Amino acid sequence: MKILFVSAVLPYPLHSGGQIRIYNLLKRLSKNHDIHLFSFIRENSEKKYLPELSFCSSVVTVQRGRGLQPKYILKALTSSYPLLWSTYHNSEMLALLSDEVAKGKYDLVHIEPGYVWPSIPGEHRIPIVVAEHNIEHAVYESFVKAFRIGILRPFLMRDVIKMKTWQRHVWERATRIITVSESDKTFIQQPNVSVVPNGVDTKLFAFSPKKTMGKAVTFLYVGNFRWMENRDAAEHIIRDFWPAIRKAYPDARLRIVGKNAPKGQYFVGMVDSIQAELHGADIMLAPIRVGGGTKYKILEAMASGLPVITSSLGIAGMSGTGKKHFLIAESADDVLESIAYLRNGNRREEIVTNARALIEKEYSWDMIAQQLNDIWNSL
Repeated sequence: MKILFVSAVLPYPLHSGGQIRIYNLLKRLSKNHDIHLFSFIRENSEKKYLPELSFCSSVVTVQRGRGLQPKYILKALTSSYPLLWSTYHNSEMLALLSDEVAKGKYDLVHIEPGYVWPSIPGEHRIPIVVAEHNIEHAVYESFVKAFRIGILRPFLMRDVIKMKTWQRHVWERATRIITVSESDKTFIQQPNVSVVPNGVDTKLFAFSPKKTMGKAVTFLYVGNFRWMENRDAAEHIIRDFWPAIRKAYPDARLRIVGKNAPKGQYFVGMVDSIQAELHGADIMLAPIRVGGGTKYKILEAMASGLPVITSSLGIAGMSGTGKKHFLIAESADDVLESIAYLRNGNRREEIVTNARALIEKEYSWDMIAQQLNDIWNSL
């Protein structure tokens, strides 16, 4: 089939969950389909990565720039669009897509995520698939509730309300909606929703668990710190968990790895190999309190043989069971109990083995791409 694929981000380099997801799906689906990618970029320098997307039949980019620009803020204040949606209300992309749809003889349009909708032509007679990475307003609502400047919360909450309205508007007009988890599917509550989860390249993230855990336990957190959920989780670890961990394990080390990391004692920033970090650590500590979908850091750790201690939200929407595939901890006491549990070599081995088996069964990109392929063909 001939597919018009519209992405909010260029799917390379693989620095964010959205990039990882879109890149892996397009790379596999391009073997069966004629895919034409139209992607927003933040900077013209991103065009140097276009050769990495040569599996697409064509790639067209439109510069959006950064989100917090006066023109976007003004548009959000004076229109029905929330701020995020206003940054994708782009006349250049709209004109390009209108022309492409008119002459392209496409079988379907796939947009990812739904907030690029303001640049999608209003008049089209072909199926449109909307893939959502989160229930976006819920992420922002959590941020607003925790926002420290109380006087600004009513203004920020107004933006959240507009998000809710636009999400429903998009979902009601989509031919098919894709979510990454069953919990997101349940929230949307429409009959035309299918789950296509996030996944892992099981060859790239090879299973190589540590045999033992020494006294100097190394804890790892991974994320792109442009996103509020990763900033919140890192702060939560340092403020609420790390003092108790260091008291119980004075030789323990903490590494917080990823792009856009702030300066700080435990922040490492970008590294050459995330696989080396996963294989070098003893525990992935991911007490996530904001966000939705399935978390790549958790999937990649499970694939690699690194045991995971996370929150209930961190594994929301995933298959798997606590103390079988991962450990769930909401407080410092829970974390200390989980660490003690993992210091037993037999229990540790059982958890990482079960986790890898679950990844191979349900979360490999090859299997997930086939799920999306089946949905496209059904339309």
